[in-house]
Amino acid sequence: MPSNPLLHFITKAINLQDIKVINYDFITDSEILIELENKHKEGECPHCRNTKVTVHQNHWHIVRDIPLSYYQVFLKVNRRQFKCKKCKKVFSEKLSFIKTRRSYTKRLASKVVGEVLETNVENVARKNRMTVSEIETLLKEYEADLLSERPRKIKKLGIDEITQLKGGKNYAAVLVDLDTRKPIALLEKRNKAVIAEYLFSLGSEILEQIEEVSIDLWKQR
Repeated sequence: MPSNPLLHFITKAINLQDIKVINYDFITDSEILIELENKHKEGECPHCRNTKVTVHQNHWHIVRDIPLSYYQVFLKVNRRQFKCKKCKKVFSEKLSFIKTRRSYTKRLASKVVGEVLETNVENVARKNRMTVSEIETLLKEYEADLLSERPRKIKKLGIDEITQLKGGKNYAAVLVDLDTRKPIALLEKRNKAVIAEYLFSLGSEILEQIEEVSIDLWKQR
C-alpha cells in the first residue's frame, strides 16, 4: 500500500470533489490506474429521501480520465448500491464526475469535444491515445447528453462544423454558447433543415434571448 502522503498528493492532483485516492498502480510506463473512494459513507434514498441506508453491493468499474502529467489516467471507481432501511428499495449512488453507463469522466468528454472542435477526430484520437471509433462513440454519447440538457439561456450563439469521420467526408454541426464557450448541441448533419429543427425545438422563450449569431459552415454543393 502506498504511503499516505503520496495518496494525498494524487488526491489533490486529480482534484475530484468528495473523492480520495486509496491506491494506485502503474499499468505501463505511461499509464496509471487510480483507485478511488467516496469520502461520504452514506447516501440518500431517491425514493423517500431517507438517509439511513446500508451498502447493498459494490460495483467497481474503470473509466478514463484526463491525463496527469504525461500519464494516461484510468480511474477504478466504485459506484455503490445502497438499500434503504425505510422503504427497502435499492438504488445506486450518483457520482458527480461521471455519468451513469459512461466509460469516461465528464471532464475528459469536455476536453475531447473541445479539441475536436479545434482540429478533427483523427488528431484528437492520436493525442489522447484513443481510437477514432472511441472518439466517435464519445461524440455520439455527448450529443445525446446535450439533447437531454437543453440550454436555459443563450445570448450569443455560434454555429460551426466538425469533421467526424476519417477522410473528412462526413460533417456534424456544433452549436456553441459563445459566452461560456460550451457546446449546447452536436448534430449529425449540418444542413439548414436539421439546424433549424433543433433551434425551433428550443422554443420561442430561448430563441428570443439570442442577440448575436456567428456561423462558420462550408457551403453545400
